[in-house]
Amino acid sequence: MFRIFCLLGAFSFLALLPANYLSAQENQPTFVEVVENDSPFLLERKATLPFFTSKASVVVSIIQDRIEKTTTALTDLATTFESIRLRQEMLKKSLGDVTEVLLKQIEEAEKILIGRAEKLKNVEEPDKKYLQENKKKLENIDAIMKTINSDDWVCPVADSVKFYDSWNEKRPRGIHRGVDIVGFHGADLYAPVDGEVVFFWDSVGGKSYKLTNENGDYYFGTHLYRFGKKSGKVSAGDVIGQLGAGGNATGPHLHFEFHPGPLGRGNGVNPYLIANRHCTDRIPMEMPLNHTDGEEKEKYLFPYGNFEWD
Repeated sequence: MFRIFCLLGAFSFLALLPANYLSAQENQPTFVEVVENDSPFLLERKATLPFFTSKASVVVSIIQDRIEKTTTALTDLATTFESIRLRQEMLKKSLGDVTEVLLKQIEEAEKILIGRAEKLKNVEEPDKKYLQENKKKLENIDAIMKTINSDDWVCPVADSVKFYDSWNEKRPRGIHRGVDIVGFHGADLYAPVDGEVVFFWDSVGGKSYKLTNENGDYYFGTHLYRFGKKSGKVSAGDVIGQLGAGGNATGPHLHFEFHPGPLGRGNGVNPYLIANRHCTDRIPMEMPLNHTDGEEKEKYLFPYGNFEWD
């Protein structure tokens, strides 16, 4: 009885509801659509199963297409990474090969040095001295050639000069180890290269200078009439004194020496070729410095006798 009573009450309640409310409930859509949008994810106001199935197939198709594109992109990315990995391996192998070659070269060089050291132990002392002298000669020849061909080297005496190759000449005070550049008394003396100049008094040559280049080249000049600037840094072409006949000189000239680095002082070589290349205002030895411009140089010869210049 109780169940029958409840059912009757429910039907009575439904009968009392307004007709328009029931109509609205019947017309309520199962899916909501956004107007003027073609997206397959937004459904029309239809509740039929075939319609829903058709829409679902479109969505599945789009998802499959995106999955395929993503898979292709990932495959391309994997291929790129593999290519990079292979290149890294090739580079690593190349570096390894280069390192191996360098190590072999270093090893061979060490063997050569050790071999030379072992051979030098068995070389007689006179032979050692000969090898060392020969090595020094080759280095000196290289230094002379570089100086001859240098565009920055400056002739150490200004104006007209004359000189000849007097290297190893016998002089009253020993063997001559320089070139005597004869010039006008009081002519400017130039620094032939950049370097550090020091002025001092020499017991034989009187007022003198020594100039050392940063590469170890050492220059010596003596018989100065007057010192130029103070001792210190100079540049090629700076005036560092005036030409004179101080000390034991019998006439105004510059006794000029060149000692190539890195040995420097004590490694004297013949500077004649250097002066001959860079002192371009040169006249024959027998031609007077105060000659007239009309005089012909050809009538004067270059004698190589013993001149008392020291």
